[in-house]
Amino acid sequence: MAAPGEAPGAAEKNSLQQDGDGIVTNQSVTVAGHEFFSHFMAAWRDKPDNERYTLAVRERPSARLGSLVRIEFARRTVYETRLPPSRAQLRALGANAAEAAYQAVLADTQRVLVGEPDLARDEF
Repeated sequence: MAAPGEAPGAAEKNSLQQDGDGIVTNQSVTVAGHEFFSHFMAAWRDKPDNERYTLAVRERPSARLGSLVRIEFARRTVYETRLPPSRAQLRALGANAAEAAYQAVLADTQRVLVGEPDLARDEF
């Protein structure tokens, strides 16, 4: 219901803006991929304003090359790595991935907000 003097639908729009939290999707398929994702999420939750961004964590397992993990933001890969054969390294790898992805997301967001008319998108 719109408040007096407020346009119809404005209350719904305000509530949608408040509920527009970001999410992180998990498309891992191996045990190592799931463990990497859990360590990544533990580190990601500690980042300021992490709930504002929507990420996709995708895993492509390969018997010959090992699992390739990509973290995507706005349909762009912001981080990519191969999972090591030893699961002992996954905790540090997940924390490093969270930091690298967060920095890439901030840089991408900053690039969009600070549009430089003299530079093309790939020159920024």
